[in-house]
Amino acid sequence: MDELGGGIYELVVFASKWSASPPQSFALLQAPLGLEPGIFWAPHHFIVQLMIIIVLFLCWKEKRRRNLILIIIGLYLVLRIPTFLYFIPELGVFSSTPPKGVFSQELADRANMWIMLSWARLGIILGVYVLFWMAMGNHKKKEVVLRKGA
Repeated sequence: MDELGGGIYELVVFASKWSASPPQSFALLQAPLGLEPGIFWAPHHFIVQLMIIIVLFLCWKEKRRRNLILIIIGLYLVLRIPTFLYFIPELGVFSSTPPKGVFSQELADRANMWIMLSWARLGIILGVYVLFWMAMGNHKKKEVVLRKGA
């Protein structure tokens, strides 16, 4: 759930500030006082990916759970592709653009596109969590037969 909470916080609070008036607002992404989003996201994704693999291993014998977890892995991979091809490089542009000069509509449009696509990505992450809840909550209940005198 921290991925959803972190994503919502990042988009509502942090991205709304660093995208407010580029390039000056990009200073929030830069040293010495800037916040580097990768410090949170890189270890988080490593842990999530490791946990998904562990869960897959533990649930391998249960076909329904295994299939849902394989779908989760597929969706997670689908999320990683645009992350590495678009989101990280674009954020790199924002964090390396000198925060001096007049307002740039081009940079504002790029930042707004990044934010809008990040909301879409967050929607897919929500879908991944729903599938995970389905996989973990959908277990076979064994019937317990109570015998008289038992």
